Amino acid sequence: MNTQKTSNNVTEEIKSKISLSDIIQKYVTWDNKKSNPTRGSYWACCPFHNEKTASFTVDNHKNTYHCFGCNAHGDAFKFLMDIENIDFPEALRRLADISGVNLPEKINFDPVEKQKREIIQRINEDAKKFFINELIKSENATVFDYLMKRGLTKDNIEQFEIGITAKRGELVRHLSSIGYNEKQIFDAGLSAQNDDGEYYERFINRITFPINDKNGRTVAFGGRDLTNKAPAKYLNSPETILFQKKNIVYNYHNAKKLLANESQLLVCEGYFDCITLSINGFRKSVATMGTSMSAVQIQLLWQLSNLPILCYDGDTAGVNAANRIIDIIFPILKPGYSMKFIFFPDGMDPDDFLKKRGKNEMDKLISNATPLIDIFWAHFITSSNFGTPEDRANIENQLNKMMDRIENAEVKKQYKLEIRDRLTAYWRSKSFESNRVFFKTTKKKPSAKLLQKYRSNSGEDGISWQNSIFILSLIRCPELVAEFMDEISLVELLDDRVILLKEKIFKFVIENKVKNEQSILLVNHLKDLGYARLMETIERNTNEKIHISLLDDVNIKDAKVKFRNVLNELEKNRLANDLEAAKLSYFENATDINESKIYELKKELDNLKNRESQGHKQEAHIEKKFDKWYEENKSRLERKN
Repeated sequence: MNTQKTSNNVTEEIKSKISLSDIIQKYVTWDNKKSNPTRGSYWACCPFHNEKTASFTVDNHKNTYHCFGCNAHGDAFKFLMDIENIDFPEALRRLADISGVNLPEKINFDPVEKQKREIIQRINEDAKKFFINELIKSENATVFDYLMKRGLTKDNIEQFEIGITAKRGELVRHLSSIGYNEKQIFDAGLSAQNDDGEYYERFINRITFPINDKNGRTVAFGGRDLTNKAPAKYLNSPETILFQKKNIVYNYHNAKKLLANESQLLVCEGYFDCITLSINGFRKSVATMGTSMSAVQIQLLWQLSNLPILCYDGDTAGVNAANRIIDIIFPILKPGYSMKFIFFPDGMDPDDFLKKRGKNEMDKLISNATPLIDIFWAHFITSSNFGTPEDRANIENQLNKMMDRIENAEVKKQYKLEIRDRLTAYWRSKSFESNRVFFKTTKKKPSAKLLQKYRSNSGEDGISWQNSIFILSLIRCPELVAEFMDEISLVELLDDRVILLKEKIFKFVIENKVKNEQSILLVNHLKDLGYARLMETIERNTNEKIHISLLDDVNIKDAKVKFRNVLNELEKNRLANDLEAAKLSYFENATDINESKIYELKKELDNLKNRESQGHKQEAHIEKKFDKWYEENKSRLERKN
């Protein structure tokens, strides 16, 4: 074992009082088919590298683990050191606490390994100071100005210890001048080797961000390219004995200084995102340095908050990143601990969103964050087909198989109860749809002449403001779909584009039980289907309309009252159009039936206007329009048989 050594009786006593599988099970999910607990043999996918089949085995009798994929091997001490990125004394203390073994006051550690870690630690600290000093040089004023334009102040730059490395070779020369050799600089991750074995600097022409462990010690660096020519915009240090990316959360040491209830923990992808959130008032912000996340990082986040909020772009990549979290987090879910998600619209990152929308809108996003179970539900439901009983059985089997990965019995039980209720409601909605109630109408389509007249009186691109308000209401307040299922499914719309868009909205909302605060998921789904331009047109058509205030309501009770008025406007619009059609029919065929149809529709329109909610603007122009038409055609209407 390549660790510091202490007396055999202490380490052996600790190992005799713990089961290695108990220590490791927090980081893996056991393969039930290959594991044999009665023999002390366990198998899992390796926590040290990505794999799909279990090649990592634990032997409780030998107190060792081994991975046949990456050859990771050792005992409880080695495992804890590697997985948690800690040194041997810390691993010894933790396992002593778990096992109940009292450590002797004096322990003789291997000085070589300890010294190696200390040297690498010092190199990183000295490199950080060098990078910071480079930034304040007059020759790098443009980089300093760039950071200021990104919204950072001088204090912010100092707080996050941002620096720069601009000239090749200067860092290595500096570190060499203060006593470090090439191998030590290489081991610290600050240089690399080419095929000829020559050393060269890893960070060139980059803004540098020190990456600290949870105690605030610099263990690595991140660098942002300044030239816009590098293959990778962002570059991290390679893994070293101090730095394993899966065990580190950027800005953790600052976030942990804040009280648990001071603010909500926001988790983003990159350094700049984290810094931007922090300087804009969201001080309890951290970063995972990429879209991927490990079980260890989740455990670290839970030390800061029992409900961290993950921030992703609202595009397909962001949704996929959220979906990947399900596989990692389900096995380690425990009572009271989970995650929520927010998705920034239109491909924005936190910096873009805060600059364009402001802090208040960010607060709204946070307060309406999507729970983990909704991400789980949407992932499995939207990607599946349910045409037959076999299809339904298959999706239920997939959901149950995933939930069976939850090791905590109570959390698993509650997930299964919730999913069962959702499926019951969902299958009912699918049956309703299969009975052809959704989106179907037997009404005869209006004539081409009427459609031409209708479009000439409509808003932009031939879509009426009533149709536009109706569609935009469903997009902004998707919970209205469930509240007004019958009315929405049977409402009459004249434009085929709007009819099809309504179908897509109805289907997605019902299948995913989309809440008002999750409307961004619906928006992105519609954009993926190619409706971005049509939605822009619809939004422009609703400007300065009386019911637009509905779209700012997240309270479903208030929204219901206002949406009822939107439906009334649609019905009035339908009756007005039917009245126009009846007039056209009368001119083409002046029969008593066609004449009576005009008066029936006029009476129905008057009754609806009389029933309208108080306080809303009346459409008197319809009445006047009809009366004028009546006077002009009075002689024909009063003809004798």
